[in-house]
Amino acid sequence: MATLSPEVSGDAQLFLAMTATALVGSHAPDFDTVFKLKGNSTYLRQHRGRSHGITALLAWPIIVSAVIGTVLGVNPASLWVMAQIAVLLHVTVDLFNAYGTQALQPFSKKWIGWGVIGTFDPYLFSAYYGAYVLWLITGATVPIFALLIALVVSYYAIQFKLRNRALATVARHFAGAHELFISPGIGWDDWHVAVRFRDGLGAVKVKKGEVIECGRFRDKPMPGEDDLHFVEARKNADLQAFLAFSKIHTYTVTRHNGMIEYRFTNLRYFSKDIYPFVAVVIVDEGSNEVLSSFTGWVFSEESLQKKLAYE
Repeated sequence: MATLSPEVSGDAQLFLAMTATALVGSHAPDFDTVFKLKGNSTYLRQHRGRSHGITALLAWPIIVSAVIGTVLGVNPASLWVMAQIAVLLHVTVDLFNAYGTQALQPFSKKWIGWGVIGTFDPYLFSAYYGAYVLWLITGATVPIFALLIALVVSYYAIQFKLRNRALATVARHFAGAHELFISPGIGWDDWHVAVRFRDGLGAVKVKKGEVIECGRFRDKPMPGEDDLHFVEARKNADLQAFLAFSKIHTYTVTRHNGMIEYRFTNLRYFSKDIYPFVAVVIVDEGSNEVLSSFTGWVFSEESLQKKLAYE
């Protein structure tokens, strides 16, 4: 829509630069994906951190407009507003899902995620691609995309209402709940809620107002200094990254074949009937050496064991 201005549409070079700025600017905060090359623990600490914070919100538009303007021979000042809008939309939208961002960086490392929209939302994607196909067929840019924006804003408002209703339903179901952590599911009015009680943890699904319990867990204190194996495990970068990010989790300790496995499971994320976000550290019981570790998303025990394989 920004390219509809006669000044932009009538200048091929400015048209190209404006389009490139919109595309690159809307992806720029996720350039932190490069940290994936340094391993999951680094990625978990960095993704949606400083790159999505207040400083980055101001820096990305300057960088994007300056680079594209220089490369394409266009005054960067004429691109800056588009770059700022693109970056702002990206960072704002990320606040609406359960993963969230450290939006207050560098002043606070608090994770902010409202749990309103899923990372993949089939209704939004259908609306986007439907509008795109209509645009290709008709070329009616303004009515199609103005209507799309109106639909998206309305959808977000409806999701907020449904999300708040689901939280209220769970709060009534568990009168002793201290904290609730919600994540949207794929289906309509489908939610997963992790619950912290005074003496334990729980998880439920809420489908169209119906509460389905998925399990209850002990809210166990972390092993103390007397557990020398865990003292060593706690130094592990994968576990440290998980604990810095996770707001509600449980853990198990398993001993087998002279090894001790510490497995931490985040209860907020639930998919395909499992909790896919984990951290695992395996320590040799004799030497107290960390043999293997992993943190991240896995959807089967077989896949997890492959990632933990060691000589």
